[in-house]
Amino acid sequence: MIIGEEKLTLLIHCQYVYGLGHFVRMIELAKGLTDSFNVYFINGGEPVPNFEIPKGINIVQIPAIYKEEGAEYLLPIDSNISLDICFADRWNIISNIIESINVDILITEHFPFGLLFENEVGKLIKQVKKINGKSKIICSVREIIDSSTGSERDDYICDIINELYDLVLVHGDKQHIKLLDSFPMLDKISVPIVHTGYIVSKEIELSQSQLSKTILVSVAGGRLGNELLDALIDCHLPLSEKLDHKMILFSGAFQSDFQRQKAKVASLFSNTIELRKFNRTEYLTEMGDAKMIISLGGYNSMVESLSTEKSLLIYNRVFKGNNSEQDLRIAYFQRKGCLDILNYDDLRVPVLIEKIILQFNRSTSSHLTIDINGVECSVKNIEELAGKKLSESL
Repeated sequence: MIIGEEKLTLLIHCQYVYGLGHFVRMIELAKGLTDSFNVYFINGGEPVPNFEIPKGINIVQIPAIYKEEGAEYLLPIDSNISLDICFADRWNIISNIIESINVDILITEHFPFGLLFENEVGKLIKQVKKINGKSKIICSVREIIDSSTGSERDDYICDIINELYDLVLVHGDKQHIKLLDSFPMLDKISVPIVHTGYIVSKEIELSQSQLSKTILVSVAGGRLGNELLDALIDCHLPLSEKLDHKMILFSGAFQSDFQRQKAKVASLFSNTIELRKFNRTEYLTEMGDAKMIISLGGYNSMVESLSTEKSLLIYNRVFKGNNSEQDLRIAYFQRKGCLDILNYDDLRVPVLIEKIILQFNRSTSSHLTIDINGVECSVKNIEELAGKKLSESL
């Protein structure tokens, strides 16, 4: 939003502890906002290798924090410091940036639907409001929340939103999955709630060729689900005896055993399988050319794949704890005929080969219309909110 020659300042707080979904989604949104706002992006997760940051996004990297699957505690990426020191160092950077840029719009990604970083984000909101009392606060959240029954915790989340926020942006298509489906107390939220459509990269250029035989494989962040890559490497040679194909596998961004799997691929002495290090740009390019995609069921992996209308096989990994987000998304789009599912027991070579061949030879389109204009809708609503702010301040 521009007044005269001066843009308003927009700050995003983004934190991820397992995979990349929050980061990828928010970078796409930030990219769409750069024409209208000065965009600053606080990143609290581990820096992502081989991920090009679009021009106009000012990244503020704070000491990164992650979480082991099933653990009840957070961990600094830097093992030489305690969690308390890590949070203190993060806050010093955050408070300095708030003081220096005068935030007009603040977007908190996932909070307060996720409360792991409540203290930090709560202080951030209060400090932004202290410096600029007319600043607007927005919650950005995916379409599925891990809270299907309602609880006192959900009441608390609603209270936070009603007290501190001006707008909730739900990045999903309400014709398919509504936030209400997994957050039944949604009607207790009194601020506007907008389902924006899914946020999808527009960098995917679909090939017009019908001759592709490429099976593209991704495990996104790679902290979880690495067994999928091992299973596919194991099945490649026997699969080649039954199916003419090429397999391109991308390791996870934070994967620690790339060299082991690279050696495993080399031992096959095959020129039709390739393991690459995580690279966001390369992956999107290969997605446009692929015949079939195999991935986990995270937001970005699935929605970007669905947007291409290619044959899709999703690994429905069992996660520790009560994390049902991927289960719900995978089950819905399977019912709609958009994909087939791999379970852990399906990773055995004979079963995996059968599953791949069946999906490879299926029609690539389910004829399901999905709203993937999440960036455009979000930008429009943020600009309108900023406009209200401007009219109030004149």
